[in-house]
Amino acid sequence: MRHARIPGPSPRRRNPVRRNPVAGILLSFTAMKRHAGLHPLSQHHHFALTQALLMRRAAEAPASRRAAALRQAAEKFLSFWKKAGEQHFREEEELLLPAYARHTPLEQDPVVARMLAEHAKIRGQIQQLQTALETSPEAGLPIEEGVATLARALYDLIRYEENEVFPRIERVLGDAELQALGQRLTRLHSKYSCEI
Repeated sequence: MRHARIPGPSPRRRNPVRRNPVAGILLSFTAMKRHAGLHPLSQHHHFALTQALLMRRAAEAPASRRAAALRQAAEKFLSFWKKAGEQHFREEEELLLPAYARHTPLEQDPVVARMLAEHAKIRGQIQQLQTALETSPEAGLPIEEGVATLARALYDLIRYEENEVFPRIERVLGDAELQALGQRLTRLHSKYSCEI
């Protein structure tokens, strides 16, 4: 007896999963429920999490390869930061938060205060890492510490924004505002691509 095919798109098409050859992890783009207007920011977060994972793996590399792996991960992250990371922070600070501020006094919101403090802290860590790479090409310890600290800070910030900041903003901003905001945000890639 033949089974009838259920009409509609296949599950694979609804939730495309791709293997990231660099990180060796499976990536799903529909795991988090997020308003479509905020999808570009969540996609930026996906890329940053991939960078954090690469940096963490470099810090855990065997001792014989660790220095080279850390330098490569740091250089790759700094390239990512210049291409997309700085722009992402600016979009959150110059587009997302002003839209939220029309509804909520930001100076009274500890969630936003923490997010901005974390942005400043990460910018400082990036500057330290860049200085370590430029001034002492063979300096292993400052680079290793910088990479490990930055990887953890990025991971923690992204999880905080996705779990605390974005849901709070989605509750306050209306659908029309979120849609308009989404039109102004930078898309780093097409819907199912992971290339930067």
